[in-house]
Amino acid sequence: MKYVSLLFLAAFTAWSASVVSRDLATRKISNASIRTGFKLLAAALAALGLYTWLGYAGRVDSFLNAKFYLFFCQHFLWSAAAGIILWYAEIWPAGDAKFFILVSAALPLADPYLKNFPSFLVLSLLINIFVAAAFWAVGSHIASGFASASPSDFFSRIWGDVKKRLADMAGEKNKPAIAAAALNLGFLFLLQQVLALEARGLIGRLFSRADLLFFFLFILWDKVSGLFRSRRWFYLSAACYLLYFFLGYFLFRERLWLLLLSSVANLFKFGLLLFFGRFMLEFLMERKDIRYLTAAELEPGLVLSSKACRDIKANPDYTERFEDCFKDGLTEEQVAAVREWLGKLRLQDPRVEVVRGRPFALWIFAGAALLLALDRNIVGLMR
Repeated sequence: MKYVSLLFLAAFTAWSASVVSRDLATRKISNASIRTGFKLLAAALAALGLYTWLGYAGRVDSFLNAKFYLFFCQHFLWSAAAGIILWYAEIWPAGDAKFFILVSAALPLADPYLKNFPSFLVLSLLINIFVAAAFWAVGSHIASGFASASPSDFFSRIWGDVKKRLADMAGEKNKPAIAAAALNLGFLFLLQQVLALEARGLIGRLFSRADLLFFFLFILWDKVSGLFRSRRWFYLSAACYLLYFFLGYFLFRERLWLLLLSSVANLFKFGLLLFFGRFMLEFLMERKDIRYLTAAELEPGLVLSSKACRDIKANPDYTERFEDCFKDGLTEEQVAAVREWLGKLRLQDPRVEVVRGRPFALWIFAGAALLLALDRNIVGLMR
C-alpha cells in the first residue's frame, strides 16, 4: 500500500509543480489543470480502495480499513468548505480555491497517518499557508528596504503609510460603534466558552477550539463585521449577558468570572490578530503591487485594492454592485461602475488603485509540503 501512496505523492507533486509554475507565469489556474488533479485524486482513491478490498479478502497484509474512507469524506468536506469560504471572503480567486481543495484532499492519500486527520488537518494546512506567506511577504518587503538606495527614506515612507492607514481606520468607525462591536464579539466568545464547558462529544470538541472561531471570523470579517455593529445585535447581546449572569449564578457559579475573563482574553487576542494579520499585513502586501489606472485603462479581470473597494462601497450608489468583489477580478458591469465613480470625483486626473493578481498557488503547495515534512503546523513548531 505504501508504494501506491508514494507513487501518488510523486505524481501529485509533479502536477502541483506544473500548476505553480503556470500560476507564477500567468497568475491564472486553468480548469483543465484542475480536472487533471481530480483525475489523479480519483485514481489514487481507486488504487487504495482496491488494496482495501484485497485486504478484507485476506490477500494483502497492508491496507486501509473502511473507516479511513469515512474520515476522508469528512476531511474532503472540510477542505471544500474552507476553499469556498476563502473564495467568498474575497481572499483568493476561484482557481486558487479549487487548487487548495485538491491539495488538501491529497494529503491523507499521501500520508494516511497525519496528525489532526480528519477534523483539524485543514486548519493546520491553512495555518502553514498563511503564516509562511506572511513571513515571506514581510521579510521580502523589509529586505527590499535595506537593499534600496536610501533605506531610511524607504522605512519612513512605510511608517507614514501605516500612520495614514491607522488614521483612516480611526475615521471609519466612531467610538460607540467600536464599543458595540467589542461587546457583541465578547458575547460570541463567551458563548463559545459556555458551550465548550457544557457540550459533549463532537460538538464539545468543536466549540473547545477557539482557534476555529478565530479563523472563520478572521476570514469572513469583511462580510460579517457589519452584523456586530448593528443595534439589534447589541440589544440581543445585552439581554444574553443578563441571562448569562442569572443562569451562571445557579449553574456554574464557581466558573462564572473565569469564563468571562477567558472570553475577554480571546477578544483581545482576536483584536490583535485582526489588526496585524488583516489590516496591517494586507496593507503592506498590497503596497508592493499597487498600480494607479485611469478610467480608460480599466478592463475586466483587474483586481481592486482593499482601499479602493472600501472607498467605492462607502458610496451608497455602488455598495450593492461591489458587495461581492472577488479576487477573480472585476466584471464588465463593475468596470462600468468604477468608470462612472471616477467620473464623479472632483479631481483633475482621477485614478483608482488596482493590484496585480498574487500567485498564491506557490504558498498552498509550500504549506502542504511543510505539513507533510513536519506533520504539524508552523505555529505548533514554534511553541
